[in-house]
Amino acid sequence: MKLLSDHLPVPGTGRFRGTLRGWPMVILFLGFYTVAFIDRQVITMMVKPLQEQLGLSEFQISLLMGPSFGLFFAVCGLAVGGLVDRHSRRWLVTLATVLWGIATCLCGLAGNYAVMLLGRMGVGVGESALTPAAHSLIIEQFPRERLSTALASYSLGAVIGGGLATAIGGAIVHLVEDADPVSIGALGSLQPWQLVFLAVGLPTILMAPLALLVREEDKAPEARSATRGSASSVGAFLRFCMTRPGLFFGLPLAFGLLNIITNAYAAWTPTFMVRTYGWNIAEVGLAWGVQHIVAAAIGQIGGAMLVDWLYARGMRDAHVRYQWWGVLIAVPINIVALLSGNPWVFLVLNAVYYVLCYPFLGYAIAALQLHTPAPLRGRMSAWFIAVITMMGTFVGAPLTAWLTQSVFVDKALVGWSLVVVSAGLAPLVVLALVLVGRSIRAMDHAGGETA
Repeated sequence: MKLLSDHLPVPGTGRFRGTLRGWPMVILFLGFYTVAFIDRQVITMMVKPLQEQLGLSEFQISLLMGPSFGLFFAVCGLAVGGLVDRHSRRWLVTLATVLWGIATCLCGLAGNYAVMLLGRMGVGVGESALTPAAHSLIIEQFPRERLSTALASYSLGAVIGGGLATAIGGAIVHLVEDADPVSIGALGSLQPWQLVFLAVGLPTILMAPLALLVREEDKAPEARSATRGSASSVGAFLRFCMTRPGLFFGLPLAFGLLNIITNAYAAWTPTFMVRTYGWNIAEVGLAWGVQHIVAAAIGQIGGAMLVDWLYARGMRDAHVRYQWWGVLIAVPINIVALLSGNPWVFLVLNAVYYVLCYPFLGYAIAALQLHTPAPLRGRMSAWFIAVITMMGTFVGAPLTAWLTQSVFVDKALVGWSLVVVSAGLAPLVVLALVLVGRSIRAMDHAGGETA
């Protein structure tokens, strides 16, 4: 067995391209991730116009929010993980950003459900490359005692992007929902909701070249060939994961269960607030968007710093122990929020979930990467993200929609659907995290910091 220190990066001696590294690099990737989440989440504010103008059902909307994006995001992410370990990561990010920007624009040009599905698939394909590449570069440049904080800082993009998509997207949709179609030259006549997609997709394409500023060492052809033939192969990756299945399979499963709850909230909370409290989409977007940014940002950085502090002081399962206590506290409180009947009580209590349970990506990835050798880091991030994305997007939004449409048979009861999802899955999340923590402690007892 190799010591974890054997897996930490060794300063390269080859040529370097780009200039940004360390915290400036994290900030740049934070910007990319923010834009990615805006493009990904803005559709949650368009349930009403999509249903009215394309005639879509609750379940069809849920497929646009979840599986159409998540399937291609996850599957392509697994393939991209191998590319990240062999090729230029900054070029991968550049090309991927162009792709998902074009796909977002395609959603804006969609006049039917099929084209909208195709656009959402393209967004998933493009965004699948960003996080594995960003994680690979960040992990090389930070000591393990600060790794959760560095990764969580990058993951703030999900918080900021999701909040902005809700706040700004809601305001724009409200302002233009009763406006007449707009004629734009060769593009013809476009509905206001289509213009929203174009407004967020075009800037994405323009920012793509900024990824070339990131500093990375050139991978020599012989190094790429060696990596391709050994550690980065699918077989080698799976054999490595089988050395510690409780961690490398158990941890993605545990956080995937949590991501089902999180995706259900992200997809349907704006609609829940509109239907339950009678607020318009702009009011919901501003209130929930601001709450989302503030609460999740506190949880993202504060939680990661606490996990790093606990880990540095000997709590080797801190990355999962923190989370299972968070679920035990936050999910019951959020159920009370959903049933409160008061929008302001809901916003306050719902914030607890976004402090304790939403921002897990940084410390969850760190728990895996602390035990992963350098040639497998891109694939490991891609594996984790693929599992949690498939579980979250395939189950979260569709399950909630099915409960609303087929069990409660009343759109006004979407809040009860979210209660059922929360109460049904939270115990499974806690149980899975406890078992993963037991596996990590057993690893530490058997071999110290080994992988």
